[in-house]
Amino acid sequence: MRRPFVSAAIAIFSLACTAPAAAQMQAAWRVTGDGARHYRVEGSGDPAAAQGATVTLRAEHAEDGKFGASVTMLDAAPYRGRSVKLSAELATRDAAKGATIWLRADGASGGLAFASSDAMPVRGTTPATHREVRIDVPAAATRLLLGTTLRGPGEVAATRLRLEPGGGAPVAVTPQDVLDAAIGAVRKRALHAQDVDWNSVEPRIRAMAKGAKQTTDVYPAIRALLAALGDHHSLFMEPGPSHRYEHQGRTSAPPVVALKPGGIGYIGMPGYSGTDPAASRAFVGTMVEAIGRIAPQVSHGWIVDLRQDSGGNMRPMLAGLRPLLGGRPVGAFRGSSGRLSPFGATDPMDDGLPTGPDLQHAPVAVLTGPRTASSGEVVAVAFRGRPATRSFGQPTAGLSTGNAPVALPDGSTIFLTEAVDVDRNGRAYGGKLAPDEAVAETGDAGRDAPLAAAMAWLARQPARSR
Repeated sequence: MRRPFVSAAIAIFSLACTAPAAAQMQAAWRVTGDGARHYRVEGSGDPAAAQGATVTLRAEHAEDGKFGASVTMLDAAPYRGRSVKLSAELATRDAAKGATIWLRADGASGGLAFASSDAMPVRGTTPATHREVRIDVPAAATRLLLGTTLRGPGEVAATRLRLEPGGGAPVAVTPQDVLDAAIGAVRKRALHAQDVDWNSVEPRIRAMAKGAKQTTDVYPAIRALLAALGDHHSLFMEPGPSHRYEHQGRTSAPPVVALKPGGIGYIGMPGYSGTDPAASRAFVGTMVEAIGRIAPQVSHGWIVDLRQDSGGNMRPMLAGLRPLLGGRPVGAFRGSSGRLSPFGATDPMDDGLPTGPDLQHAPVAVLTGPRTASSGEVVAVAFRGRPATRSFGQPTAGLSTGNAPVALPDGSTIFLTEAVDVDRNGRAYGGKLAPDEAVAETGDAGRDAPLAAAMAWLARQPARSR
């Protein structure tokens, strides 16, 4: 396998695995790579256990020159300061361009160590063949990523895929390690890093943590560091809540999909918290199935109510609205360099999510208010510039910026503001989103003025099926 493939793989893994998702006992496997949508993965077992894991990666209509990779993530803490070995028995079928295993250590600022069996790919149709790779896990590592790769068509089945620690004891995380990682990530990645007077701010932050004896002693300094950015969106999450966020998926209120009088569909989208893949898929499936169930009865369009969408994880919310948004990019994030990172309603890490009926051309009224915040504002931006779409209500909270997780060595996390939201027409935001039609809440429990205005507008739209 050619060396350029390794470089491409490193770049893809860097983009695809920014959200921490440790999963031991039963690994959560996903597909990434530049041809990810044409590959499928099935996995069982635990790569950290003695018996290892079993993972099958197969191509479906693979494009020439593209590759897919299976990936799971583990907490790096037990392996810091050690040499670790990843081994597996690889059996291939019609893998003309080869299959490999790979292992990577990541820290707060990105990849720290990487190894692949790229020099010895298993090609063609081959019975179980042993492969192993090793890396030294740096003290700054926060997670390990591992899996298999398959370039082009075919299938690779990995059995006894096992991660084994080598010599040395795990390296204890010091308060200084945590603070150094936080300052380094903020200076490198924050949207407003260039606006901070670091000559005065960094000494002040370090002075706050002077004499820290345990990692929790530096948490006030990290919060002060984020406050110095002035973006009002970056936040710090301690290890316990961080772990729960990674391993849960829940809404802030029950979602609602209902048929309103006059052939109008109504979707009440709450905030969604957590990155657990199974919970996300269940939420998306429920939303898409409910939309599809009433779609045949909707003749005058849809209301998407975001007034209680306080944010969280944007991916399940967007995917749950995929019938109305379609599969193309619906917006982007623009970082301080000006580079755009498009996003769509399809989760690139889970190509198997349901799509539902095609309602991209149906009229949509979007309701917003002051509780529409953060990722809720991303969802609102996704509808900006969409044909036959109009927004009603009040301005949003003013956090229309993109946060990315930065895992710190002790298991805590910074959700760092790195970009501003940009709609499909290229308009950048960053503050409050004003609706097309301002409608104040009346305070009358029996009357919802924004909802009434949206329904009146939809009633005037030409009747259409679906």
